[in-house]
Amino acid sequence: MIMGQVLKGIAVAIGQSLAHGVVVPGLIEFLNASPTAFHAVDEAKKRLVAAGYEQVLEREDWILEVGKKYFFTWNYSSIIAFAIGKKYVAGNGFHIIGAHTDSPCLKLKPVSKVTKGGYLEVGVQTHGGGLWRTWFDRDLTVAGRVIIREAKNGSGSVSYSHRLVRIKEPIMRIPTLAIHLDRGYNDEFMFNTENHLLPVLATSIKAEINKNGAADGSGNSSGQTNGKNGNERTTTNSSKHHSLLLQLLANQIGCEPDDICDFELQACDTQPSIIAGARKEFIFSGQLDNLCMSFCSLMALIASSSESSLEDETGVRMVALFDHEEAGSNSAQGAGSPLLINDMSRITNSFDPASKALIASSSESSLEDETGVRMVALFDHEEAGSNSAQGAGSPLLINDMSRITNSFDPASKALIASSSESSLEDETGVRMVALFDHEEAGSNSAQGAGSPLLINDMSRITNSFDPASKALIASSSESSLEDEDEDETGVGMVALFDHEEAGSNSAQGAGSPLLINAMSRITNSFDPASKALIDSTSSESSLEDETGVRLVALFDHEEVGSNSAQGAGSPVMLDSLSRITDSFGPDSKLLEKAIQRSFLVSADMAHALHPNYMDKHEDNHQPKMHGGLVIKHNANQRYATNAVTSFIFKEIAAKHNLPVQEFVVRNYMPCGPTIGPILASGVGIRTVDVGAPQLSMHSIREMCAIDDVMHSYEHFKAYFQEFSHLDAKMTVDV
Repeated sequence: MIMGQVLKGIAVAIGQSLAHGVVVPGLIEFLNASPTAFHAVDEAKKRLVAAGYEQVLEREDWILEVGKKYFFTWNYSSIIAFAIGKKYVAGNGFHIIGAHTDSPCLKLKPVSKVTKGGYLEVGVQTHGGGLWRTWFDRDLTVAGRVIIREAKNGSGSVSYSHRLVRIKEPIMRIPTLAIHLDRGYNDEFMFNTENHLLPVLATSIKAEINKNGAADGSGNSSGQTNGKNGNERTTTNSSKHHSLLLQLLANQIGCEPDDICDFELQACDTQPSIIAGARKEFIFSGQLDNLCMSFCSLMALIASSSESSLEDETGVRMVALFDHEEAGSNSAQGAGSPLLINDMSRITNSFDPASKALIASSSESSLEDETGVRMVALFDHEEAGSNSAQGAGSPLLINDMSRITNSFDPASKALIASSSESSLEDETGVRMVALFDHEEAGSNSAQGAGSPLLINDMSRITNSFDPASKALIASSSESSLEDEDEDETGVGMVALFDHEEAGSNSAQGAGSPLLINAMSRITNSFDPASKALIDSTSSESSLEDETGVRLVALFDHEEVGSNSAQGAGSPVMLDSLSRITDSFGPDSKLLEKAIQRSFLVSADMAHALHPNYMDKHEDNHQPKMHGGLVIKHNANQRYATNAVTSFIFKEIAAKHNLPVQEFVVRNYMPCGPTIGPILASGVGIRTVDVGAPQLSMHSIREMCAIDDVMHSYEHFKAYFQEFSHLDAKMTVDV
């Protein structure tokens, strides 16, 4: 027995050593290839494609299969990847890791051209809460994406595309002021981010020489895209940006400067990421927050979706990498968007056999001679006896039949016997008491008033008494639309919201789900449930026993709050869950069940104990380098961790002999939020906030331990492999 344990230990050590030799160098390669969120998504995409993941498009219908692996991008700065278990059925849970792709940086302004004192400078704006003093005296360049114009096969027409660009050599620098000109410089390094944080590109005289050379033909780019000519172009011209910068970009892309229509660029450090330290135990790099967690979660998903690992999985494994976390997450690509929930819904609705059978039997010709109504009824609570408002013992079916009948014969209303108690005889509505948690901490949690609990409950009650499918819309439009442009394929809309002056966070404000609900209802009016039949064959053996969906979501804009189309505050996550669910069963109740069976790991780097500032950490919560992932707690819901979610994550660590640490801030110190509370409150999903410990967070150069990279990767992989089995043993809301 002892010999067996020794051999097992040796095998584990060998496995960890092999993984160490792949994961850490892979992270260094990923960091060096990802100066921006766009490049990070591009690198993630390459790795997913190489691992057999198939790309799906948000603007198209999804046809998903169990045992298969998929991904999609949003704005090319957020990416969601998921692996569907071979034992997955619609309504099962999603096992998600969410991270973000953005880091604090200096982004070029829409008009970046600044000339003063004989220098060409580049106007920039701060993204997120960076330690901007660390950007002085660094060798900088630019990277990002450029929108260019391209001719189409000599036809005279043009197309537009975005190209990723990165000038590798240093071209800019933000110089500090000499100590001789400000003797108080060392006492307190004060600067103005508008006036003093301007990179120097060149001197005016040398730039003029370059311009004259270009005019003579000596400065032409090596290639060109042959867009439209002259003043017919929409161009990012030299009145907005230095012609020298535009020429450098054109040379890099292989086009003419006038073919550059617009760009989204940021200043970047040119010093590469390296393994360093006297014992080679650290990683010195920029953007560890949060590309380290993005990479580890992505590679854990790929590793956990190998041929045999999905055999027993009943859920969906998923990674979501959002943009704009550093800016607040409130964007279409941020964690505050409905991306995740929509994705969960689409996946769930793709897998419902009864609904697919109904759809398959309801083609135009198959109903020609039908004199009745074909119906599928999907009830809840059968395992508990069906005696609930959503169960087969409720009046749902008879009410639905009555309403359908009455739609075609309004005069012969059917009398429905009432079995209500006398106190409700004259009641026309629903009386309800809702007791929410976390009001004192802002209500932004999965159990708080800011979550979708109330609206979901109202929806489920309403749908229990009116689950009828949408009525067919007559194609005879009113005369006002008879001359509508025949090429118009969309819907023109004006939305006038209330309460903008008070923050828009009301049932009538722009922060409510009014717009997305309206878009959903309009869409459903024209395509109520035409989901394609899904062939369950040819799935990989790694998903054989998987009953869920494994998912990784990498969001943009976390550093600026996540409130963007690519951020965690956007509908990306909700959209993803919705669309995945929809692919297996177009029933909104399935998604609601799936959310309650799901789990999210919010992965964002954590603060390691600083040896020179030890008083900044609470005495009993001092995360150390090499100590494993840090579970973050905050009573005011700045982190979404609770006792249940923390226990689950620690239990997984214990089973796999992985170290884990815990962290809270001192009571008098502020606490920066992650995408965790945004997704927990926006989707209503159980969440734990974790991260690998690091030093110098938000500096242009940060540091972490290579052991913690491995701990993160192994912990995330174990989470994907173990969660379904562990969650089946948990009993909470019963």
